[in-house]
Amino acid sequence: MENKVNQIKMRRKWGMAIDLDKCIGCGKCSLACNQENNMPIFEDDSDVPKRVAFLELMKVTNDRDAKFPDVKTAYLPKMCQHCQGGPYIENPPTAPCVSACPVVATDMGDDGVVSQIWSRCIGCRYCQAACPYEARVFNWWKPRYEGNFKKSLSNDVSIASRGTIVKCTFCSHRWKRARDKAVSEAAAEGNDAKLDINYPTYKTSCQEACSTGAIVFGDLGDPDSEVSKLANSDRAVRLVHSIDDEPEEIREQWRRKKDFANPRVYYLTSQKWLRDMMRFKKNS
Repeated sequence: MENKVNQIKMRRKWGMAIDLDKCIGCGKCSLACNQENNMPIFEDDSDVPKRVAFLELMKVTNDRDAKFPDVKTAYLPKMCQHCQGGPYIENPPTAPCVSACPVVATDMGDDGVVSQIWSRCIGCRYCQAACPYEARVFNWWKPRYEGNFKKSLSNDVSIASRGTIVKCTFCSHRWKRARDKAVSEAAAEGNDAKLDINYPTYKTSCQEACSTGAIVFGDLGDPDSEVSKLANSDRAVRLVHSIDDEPEEIREQWRRKKDFANPRVYYLTSQKWLRDMMRFKKNS
């Protein structure tokens, strides 16, 4: 059975789509993410540079360019964008943070997920400097769990010690749990189909917690999946990735000169001011 599992290659390319027009800024996704990854609750979150959060809920507004009553507000959940890199500069392509890490504490798997191994991290913060989205956070604090919080810790996620980098991993431990369950069922039922490493699917904690269904997670490599259809819709936009606005010929030229991040997280909105702000364009 072990040989059969090893012979099967990963075909899934995990990705996420977030509908900003549905997001109400409740913060459930951020809270669920911290709970899932065993991050303690800090007494003071006002010190932004030292705030530790895998998923940061950003409040954005067009008040820089608009005046009352045309001022609008939106909420943008920002986590690791799980960049896949470009095909020319790096071979094979990889995320900017992966290239910067001197101890291979972060890596990109065959499924496109950029991992982070807390115990291997030496806290140099090179990856944090290389990340174009400021999605990596340095853990300044020694974890302290008080009261009943200790009883809710997840056994699937190791506790990040002080002095290490932490970030979103697309809840990859949930996929591993689903994979192990499928292999066990295959052994009990004699069903070789469940031995396929591509058989199990899962949901991230932020997706489960979202009360409006704004977060969709799935296989970007499957054209029939919901996340793939959303990523290819006219409303989709990637954060600060202006190359997407250029014709394919220009994009091809730029890719050969620079290694673009090429993130796997897509945001959806019909609001022009919000799309322009995500591209750092002046609202017109």
